[in-house]
Order: sequence, then C-alpha cells, then structure tokens
Amino acid sequence: MTSMMIILERDKPRNLIIWSFVFLFTNIVGYTIYIILRLVFYKKKKSLMIKQREDDIYRKLIEKDLSDNDISTSNYLYQFNKMAFGATLTKNNEYTIFDKYTTFISDLKKSLQNAKNTIIFEVSKVNKNDFQQIAEILITRASAGVKVKFVYDSIISSKLKKQLLKGGVKVHRFSKHNTLGRVYGNKRNLITIDGDVAYICNLNTNKRITQGKYDVADAIIKFKGDIVQEMAISSHEDAVFAGNKFIDFKHSTNDEINNDCQMQFITNEINTDMELLIINAITLAKSSIQLQLEEFIPTESIMSLLRFAINSHIEVRLMVPLKTNYHSKYYATRAYAKELALMGANVYLYDGFIRFNSIVVDNSYVIFGSYIFDREHIGSSIQSAVIIEDSKAVDYFNQNFTQCIDNSYRISNAKYMMIRERFFKNFV
Repeated sequence: MTSMMIILERDKPRNLIIWSFVFLFTNIVGYTIYIILRLVFYKKKKSLMIKQREDDIYRKLIEKDLSDNDISTSNYLYQFNKMAFGATLTKNNEYTIFDKYTTFISDLKKSLQNAKNTIIFEVSKVNKNDFQQIAEILITRASAGVKVKFVYDSIISSKLKKQLLKGGVKVHRFSKHNTLGRVYGNKRNLITIDGDVAYICNLNTNKRITQGKYDVADAIIKFKGDIVQEMAISSHEDAVFAGNKFIDFKHSTNDEINNDCQMQFITNEINTDMELLIINAITLAKSSIQLQLEEFIPTESIMSLLRFAINSHIEVRLMVPLKTNYHSKYYATRAYAKELALMGANVYLYDGFIRFNSIVVDNSYVIFGSYIFDREHIGSSIQSAVIIEDSKAVDYFNQNFTQCIDNSYRISNAKYMMIRERFFKNFV
C-alpha cells in the first residue's frame, strides 16, 4: 500500500526506497511525517503555480510600456526558445565581461550609485563581509527614494538582513517553505537597475576564494540595451511574488546603442526547465560543444545526447573545477566527467574554482547564465541563461578555456573511478 501510494505520486526511486524503510521501522510515526511533508510540498508547489498566474497578469499590466523587439530569424534555436520559454530575440545590445571579481564589484557600485528608480537584487546566497559595502550603498539609495528590493533564495546573515530592513531595503525570501530535499528555489543571480543595466553574477563567495589561496576562473557579464528589458521583467515578477506587492515597471530605451549584437534571455518557470535549452543546443550542434561549468551532474538525456554527439564526430570539451564547497557534488561531478571522457570527450579538471557556466556551440554563440548542471535542480529551480551570438563573446570564452587548460589536469585513464566517486554519483 505504501509503495503504491508513492508510485502514484510519481516520486523518485530513491525516495521510494527511503520512505519504504521509514514506514517499515516507524509505522504510524512514519506515516504522520510523510503526510506532513507532502502537505508542505503541495503547498509550495501550489504557490509556484500561483506565481505563474501572477506573472502572466503582471506582464499584461506592463505590456503597454514595453517596446517591441521581436526579430524574425531562421535560426531554429531561437524559434524553439520563443515557443518553449516565450523568449524574445533582441538586437540592439552591448555587454561587458568581467574576469575579476574586484573589477565587477567596482563597476556595480558605480551603477548602484547612479540608480534613480528601482534596484532589484535576486541572488541565491551572499557573503556578509563581501557584501557590506554594497549593502551600505543600497541603504543610501533607499533613503534617497529609490525602490530597493532584495530577494534571496535560502540563507543570508541575520545581521545583514536586519541592517537592510532597518535601512529601508525590502528584503524577501523567495522560498517560503522548507522541506527535506528542498526544491523550487531561486538561482537566477540577477541584478537589474532601473531597467537599463543588468548583471548576471555569482555573489556566493567565501574566504577560500577571496583570500586568493586558489586560482579562480571567473566571468560576470554586464548588459545594456534591449535585452535588459526582458531581464527586468523577470526580476520584477519574482520580486512581486516574493513581496506580495505590485511594483511599477519603468523602462527607458537607450537610443545610443545601435549595433547588431543578437541576444535572447531564457528564464524557466514551473512548467519548463533549463534542460530543454541544453538538449536543444546539443542537438543542433554541428562541429563542436565546449562546456565550462561549476558542476556537472547531468540527466541521462543530456549524457545520451553528448554520447551521440561524440559518436557523430562532434568535438566535445568539458572543464570542471577541482575545488568546490560541496564535497558530495564534487565527487559526483568527477565521476560523470570521467564517464564522459571514456566516451571520447576531452575532459579537464581545473586546479581551482570555476564560478560561472558557459556553453560554446559551433564557435557561433555562447549560452551563459545561472543554470545548474545538477539533475536535482535543473528542473526544480528558477534559473536564467542568455544566448549571445557575437564573435567577441565566443572568442573570450574560447580563450578563457584555453588559458585554464594550462592549470588543469586532463583525464586520461577514465576507466579508473574511485570508490567515493562511484558512491556520490549514485547518492547525489
């Protein structure tokens, strides 16, 4: 009866085994715990479905203030994204790539100080020490009448939260419910300012990174132009959902930007996941696929498509870090990386931290963003990605990959896999 109850809910096999043992040894207590967790889970899932409806209403309310940036293109990737994610292809854009965290922070401070209407921070985690100066700027802008929203996913310092609230910054937690194996989190790591400037970045730093003991491969992109309009809508929608309060959307087009840099902003919701984007990109690849990732715990569909690409004589290159804050995911990443090397891919272990995710396909476009190559989160958390079709971006990430090879170990004996790598691959 317990097995049928879990199977009918389409739960994972791992959860089926765990709950079967819980029911076996705890009886009524186990049933009670299970029912409570299920009720919390459904409440959370229902809240995300409400968010989707609220987003649709919000988008219709601000539709009159948006400029029409839809560009017809024959590229099937963009057409697919428009159908699956409702993503608009934009043309008049410009971007700046920061390869050093300190340079990014300096530029971010200037942009925040020039904010006039709205600042929305949408991050998963922040480090209190690194964020202190930014927090003071946010408080200063809030006292000057700027609407400042800070939306976090899971954990921030209680002192930092009190400091922001006391300074007039609206702080909201995106995930309002806790369950075992938390799902439906916010991993966007997106900052938008006045609907004119946007950053996709990773603010989750620690002493091991900031003190410079280890090498760090970093990439943070600042956006201007029509693409920011799409990013601002997404951040406004999440802030409205987290804070339960409507935010006026103001957008001013930048007429100074007039170039042919095509971009598409992809953001998933409860009924779509970023796996669709990655699968479609791999399927459309003709000559090469280059992945530089923070972690690599792919689904079976992605692994199968990468194997098919290798067998179709498409060059597949992968780079993952040797340093990480999560040991279980680190060993699982190494196990999948070795498995991909055994298939025939060129796989490298970077001796340091990698703090961004990028995919370069056919040396024609880059997929950059906060998407996570983790089968646990790829379809159960809200993430973002930007497709950049520009030779400068392609050259930058190709050069970054090549430079990192000098400080990497190439996996040559993929048949050898440590016991703990096998364990964590199956466990994670």
